[in-house]
Amino acid sequence: MYRHIRIVFLSGLLLLLLFPVLMAQRQKEEPPSFKERLFFGGNFGLSFGNTTSIIINPVAGYRLTPRFSPGIGLRYEYFKSNYPGYVPYDTHIFGGSLFGRYMLIKNLSEAIGLGGLNAGIFLQGEYEMLSLESQYFDFTNPVPGSRFNLHSMLVGGGIYQPMGDRSGFLFTILWNLNESYNSIYANPIIRIGFNF
Repeated sequence: MYRHIRIVFLSGLLLLLLFPVLMAQRQKEEPPSFKERLFFGGNFGLSFGNTTSIIINPVAGYRLTPRFSPGIGLRYEYFKSNYPGYVPYDTHIFGGSLFGRYMLIKNLSEAIGLGGLNAGIFLQGEYEMLSLESQYFDFTNPVPGSRFNLHSMLVGGGIYQPMGDRSGFLFTILWNLNESYNSIYANPIIRIGFNF
């Protein structure tokens, strides 16, 4: 009987001593808040010459799990073409996208043993819809003043280089799976962007 009392007493003492350690671990493992899971970012581009292109592409996403993040994006582009021998024109392209990003490898230094290389590798799928002017992009039905929607399925991946707890740079390579005669992208599509 004394043996059972001693076991119960020692077990209680052990739990009392471990309680602060268990509570500290529990506090560390609490999931991030809704606000901490949100991220924003995007990319932009500028080119000048025979063609002028100004692109603004903001994105917002949510870290659903530590590895998977769905999100949405907006796109606006001012495009002007002035090639010698062709009729010059300028147009506005706008639309939006839905994407999903999965971190395949979160930290390369841990995965392959390269010290200091804390970049990650991700896979990405994206659906994009853009509104284009028919007279410049729809070669089968070029009606001046009308617009049509171009739907694109983009897949690929890239490298994410963290720059802090919540921010980092992304280098992404995507392929348009339904590239057509009126696609505005040539495969592969290369993007450099950021998240914060």
